[in-house]
Amino acid sequence: MINFITKQVLVAAMFTLLLFGCGSKQAPEPLPKASNYNFFIISDMGETTNYGNDSVAAILNKLAPVVQPRFIISSGDFFHNDGVKSVEDSLWPLMTAKIFASPFMQVDVFPIDGNHEYIGNPLAPVEYSARSQHWKMEALNYSFVKKIDSLTSVRFIMIDTSPFVEKYKTDPKYHSVNLQDPKKTVVWLDSVLRTSHEEWKVVVGHHPIYTSDFGQGSTYELIRDVDPLLRKYNVDLYFSGHTHKFEHVHRGGMDYLTTTNGGSKPRIASPWFFTRFVKKTLGFTVCSVSDKEFSIYFVDKGGKVLYTFHKQKSKN
Repeated sequence: MINFITKQVLVAAMFTLLLFGCGSKQAPEPLPKASNYNFFIISDMGETTNYGNDSVAAILNKLAPVVQPRFIISSGDFFHNDGVKSVEDSLWPLMTAKIFASPFMQVDVFPIDGNHEYIGNPLAPVEYSARSQHWKMEALNYSFVKKIDSLTSVRFIMIDTSPFVEKYKTDPKYHSVNLQDPKKTVVWLDSVLRTSHEEWKVVVGHHPIYTSDFGQGSTYELIRDVDPLLRKYNVDLYFSGHTHKFEHVHRGGMDYLTTTNGGSKPRIASPWFFTRFVKKTLGFTVCSVSDKEFSIYFVDKGGKVLYTFHKQKSKN
C-alpha cells in the first residue's frame, strides 16, 4: 500500500510534469544585437582527453561575430576530469585553440573554479592570469565591475563554492578544499555586497543554490550560508554550472540560472515546482544588459535559442 507521504510526492511529481512539460512553450526570440552590451557565460567546457565539445566550441565562435560579447564568464569546470596541474599544463593551449579561435572570442575571461579544478591545482587558474592578458582570475574569490553606460554599472561577484560542499571534505580527490575556509568567503561576500552601490548585482558560483536535479541537486550549504546574503542585499541574479543542463529556478523572488555545459555529457532534467525552464542539452548562455533590463538567452549546441528571460530593474 502506498503511504500518505509517498502518495503526496507522486501527486506533486505528476502536477509538476503536467505544469512544465519538457520546457518553456514561449516563442523563441532572436539573439541581441551586437550594438547591445552583451557577454557570454560558459560552464563545464573541458574534457581531459578531448578538450571541450566541438559543436559547442564551433557555435560559440560562429555566433561571436553576431553577438560580439564584451567579455566571457566561466562558471567553473573548465578542465574535466582532473583539472590543471600548473600554468604549464597542456590543456591551456587546447582551450585557447578550440574555445577562443575567433577574434571576437579573444576578449577578457572571468572564470571561477569548479570542483574539477580542485582535483588538480585550484590555484593554477589564478596563477595563469599572469600568463594571459585575457584570463582575469585574480583570486579564488573576487569581484569586478562593468560599466554599461554613463549611469549604469554591474557588480559581478565570483565565489568559490567547492569548499562549502561537505562531502568533498572527506573525499581524497578533493583534499585541497580543506585548505580553504568557506566562512571567510561568507564574510568577504557580505562586505562586498554591503558596500556595493551598482545598479545591478550578480553573483556567480560553480554549484547551484537551488535546482531540480535529484542527483547533483540543490546545495544545502549554499542555501544556509550564501542565499541569505543574496536576499539581504537584493542581488538580482545567481548564475551557476555543475549540473550539466539549462535551468531557471524562481523561488521567493530570487532568480537562479544554471548555464548548462559545453563539453560534458548532459544530465537528467526534471522540473519541479520552482522551475521556470529546464532542458538537458549542451550549449551556453548569452546575456544582454541595459539600465532597465537584464536579458538571458539559453542557446543550444546548434545555435538555437531555447529560452529567454528578461529581468526588469525595479526602481526603489
